[in-house]
Amino acid sequence: MFSVMIVEDEMLVRLGFKNSVAWESYGMTVCADAANGREAWTHYNSGRRPDIVITDLRMPIMDGLELIKKIREADAQTRIVILSCLEDFDMMRQAMQLGISSYILKLTMTEEEIHQVLTRVRDELGAQRTIGTSKGMIRNPDLLKENVIKNFVFYNLYSKDEFTRHIDQLKLRLHPERLVVCMMEIDHFEQVRAKFNDNKGELIRVTFLNVLSELLDQSQRGEVVSDEDKRYLFIFSFRDMSSELQIREELTSILQQVQKVMKRFFNISATFGVSGMRTGYAALHDLYRESERAVGQKFFFGTERLLFQHEIEANGVEEIVSRKIEQYGEKWLLYEEIGRNELASIMQTFLANGRLRQQQDIRKLFVRLLHGPAISSVLSETEVAALVANRGEELQACETLDECAAVFGSFLLDVASAKGAKKQLGKDIAHAVRFIQERFSEDISLQQIAELLELSPNYLSMLFKKELQLSFTEYVNRIRLEKAKELLLNTNLKSYEIAQRVGFADDSYFSRAFKKHTGVRPNGFRRLWINDWTGVTE
Repeated sequence: MFSVMIVEDEMLVRLGFKNSVAWESYGMTVCADAANGREAWTHYNSGRRPDIVITDLRMPIMDGLELIKKIREADAQTRIVILSCLEDFDMMRQAMQLGISSYILKLTMTEEEIHQVLTRVRDELGAQRTIGTSKGMIRNPDLLKENVIKNFVFYNLYSKDEFTRHIDQLKLRLHPERLVVCMMEIDHFEQVRAKFNDNKGELIRVTFLNVLSELLDQSQRGEVVSDEDKRYLFIFSFRDMSSELQIREELTSILQQVQKVMKRFFNISATFGVSGMRTGYAALHDLYRESERAVGQKFFFGTERLLFQHEIEANGVEEIVSRKIEQYGEKWLLYEEIGRNELASIMQTFLANGRLRQQQDIRKLFVRLLHGPAISSVLSETEVAALVANRGEELQACETLDECAAVFGSFLLDVASAKGAKKQLGKDIAHAVRFIQERFSEDISLQQIAELLELSPNYLSMLFKKELQLSFTEYVNRIRLEKAKELLLNTNLKSYEIAQRVGFADDSYFSRAFKKHTGVRPNGFRRLWINDWTGVTE
């Protein structure tokens, strides 16, 4: 077990951090906690030196920076993680020079961030025990490289000269001339996570980084680090090339090779956002943002693409969206079941508004189409609830405009098919359904309905699953949410009033359930039917 000491003057933060982390799962145990640097230093010199010190920077009596300096004078083995606030920027920079492993921003720290930091520190200690350390810097080049690049590009914790010095020390394949930043985003990452059975994403990150690093070793150009769960940041420099055309061809060849390998070995697709080209490490911050904006446009241009920022800006997104929606509309209007006049009106209003660059607005267009009131005049509430819920979940997982359109096209086929093949419910389940539709606003239970029908609760539950493909609770909630939609469109009742009327005792739970069912919050859903697409929020 690795021993941990937590140093933090705010008692609630210190005890909360100590008691909320499953330390054993990281092979760690908390051996001490201290309210200031002096207490921590006393414990450190008591003969029970911890393997890891997690410390705040601003503390009374002795601050964290002085504590770190004293620890580093004593040994280079202890791993140090700092707890900090953004306003501690100068102290953070000084601490970085003393050989810390990582840092956690106190006000925004998440369970995932803590997991990543502790995993990294555990790996450092494992490597340290195997190969030793020197001056507090672990001999793991991949971890060092990731820290150096992220600390400069993301957090601006190094000066340009400091960053240059670290690059030279680590012998990274980077030079300040002709820099290009590329953001790789794994398409449909949640499916990839499920395929790997990796909820934390650590296995995916390590596996992909190993493969990507090997590919860059082959080309002998550039470096790659992880950004977030589904994103990886590539930095290339082309000091040896002067022709922009030659650089473009070389870069395209490398990125396409990455895409081919990801597809061949993992059967996943990846989209790249490519920045412009500039000289000087100081430009990396802007180039990173350009690559991020470029990959964010895959909603409009499609997945598994190389999206060059300057080309995206030249190709009008509004024209692409307008053309695609008009083309889709021509096909959709062939379906009489959806209510052609209503569908045409919704699309015309949206196109006339001109907010065609906003991905969220376009997503809300499909939410509005999916929940069009005309559907209720064609199908029963049971059928509407089932079709809308199934396709609604698919719609929320869509990553491109084309995928959204495909889901809505499938929904229209569902409606046409359901209209042409009405399913006759069994006598018992039909009675249960009618009871729920008449009493949905009351506190009804499976036991209550089972007694009314003189059936066992288990048998009635089986009937719901068999004939409606839903549990009793799922069916009741869907009926309530469909009724809530009607009230949102046809009354001026407040959200909490509607929640009460349709049988939800908790307004916040109602709001969450409604968003899961429709894709937007109740008030956002209501605004979708106002002829103004501005200001529609979730």
